[in-house]
Amino acid sequence: MDRLKIAVDTFAKEYIEAVGEVLKKADKIASRALIQSLKYRLFKTSFGTSWTIKMKSAIHMKYVESGRRAGAKPPPVAPIKQWIKDKGLGLPEGAAYGVAKNIGKRGIKPLNVREKAFEDVQKSIEYRRFEDNVTDWVDDLIADKIKGFSKRGNITFK
Repeated sequence: MDRLKIAVDTFAKEYIEAVGEVLKKADKIASRALIQSLKYRLFKTSFGTSWTIKMKSAIHMKYVESGRRAGAKPPPVAPIKQWIKDKGLGLPEGAAYGVAKNIGKRGIKPLNVREKAFEDVQKSIEYRRFEDNVTDWVDDLIADKIKGFSKRGNITFK
């Protein structure tokens, strides 16, 4: 396995963990199921010169990430019922319909989870690079090779 792939894989594990932590901090929004759905895959470009991390998650992650505009069609009720159950809110099942209606009417603010997690991991890497008597080739390699987010939210390393 080449060194860049090992470094990118190490970064990806840390990044997915950071996404989960950001979601946990947004406790009102994230369900256990959403956090548990977080996965990643590594892809090598056709030229073989770079690696890309693609994050996989439950379908509703896109609404947590990017928000939902006010006046849009209400979301499905089943995931909201599960969210109420996961949070232990003690609300009757019928409350999920009201929550869905309110989300459709008022929308949801974007959390920008991926961006926040990415920044957290970058800060962590930069901090570790300054520790005394520590040289971590993974952190050094990642910091030098990272190119950032694509339009689809993938992270590329060259």
